[in-house]
Amino acid sequence: MEPNGQAANGRDRMMNRQSRLWAALLLGAIVLSGWTAYKGTTRAAFDTFSDTETMLRAADSLFTVPYTVVLQHSGPYRTFDSDASFARLGDVAAREFGLAESKPVHDTNGHRIYSASGTPPSAGGGRLELALSGWADGTTNVTVRWLAPAGAEKDKLLSWARDAAAGMENIGVQAKWIVTLRGNIGLLTPDAVKSLREKIGSVYKAVAIESYADSGSEIVSYASTLLEPGVRSGGGKVNLQAALHRDSIYGTYRLTIATPLIPSEL
Repeated sequence: MEPNGQAANGRDRMMNRQSRLWAALLLGAIVLSGWTAYKGTTRAAFDTFSDTETMLRAADSLFTVPYTVVLQHSGPYRTFDSDASFARLGDVAAREFGLAESKPVHDTNGHRIYSASGTPPSAGGGRLELALSGWADGTTNVTVRWLAPAGAEKDKLLSWARDAAAGMENIGVQAKWIVTLRGNIGLLTPDAVKSLREKIGSVYKAVAIESYADSGSEIVSYASTLLEPGVRSGGGKVNLQAALHRDSIYGTYRLTIATPLIPSEL
């Protein structure tokens, strides 16, 4: 095979892999995007920072070692009427966040996917990911995801959220952040797991609505009076989720907490 052909095949494989990853993320964000669209019409953008601040303030009492922070928005964007106009929408959003422009691809269902990612100055030392999905009726959904730098201070995290919200307003989107915290919490006895579950409820003034557990994981959905109303679930409205995952080899636990729900991960 000619070198140019090899390079082209490599690019095609990379684009296909990238499109599949983003398709998975966007599919998992559909429920959250509906929540975002609704809440975006009923509360001012600055209110989103109260949830972010609440989550960060409580984290110090739950994690004893550094934890990761991910802020994500997913919701409706503008409409398009052609491949070219869809690409322009993606380019506008990418430029707003200092990301390199990209070329749209199609997923296995024929949906258009535009994705861009990197570590531009606008990422504040972290990593920024942008995805735009286009549906057959011309509507789109935009996802902005920020993986904060390790050990970032709360003031820096909140500052980034404000700056990014302003950037999103420039492209006609009102930011509503999904806040996810994750970190290792070491070895836990069954009693310690129970105590942690109770502590999460106490710290967030939350009542457990429903839960799921298997041999290595436990996910609890809560309704917290400290956070904005969330999404409808089987047991009622929830606005906080906590997941405990046990390492099958070492027996250590990882804690993930998010509002309103833990989003799909890449």
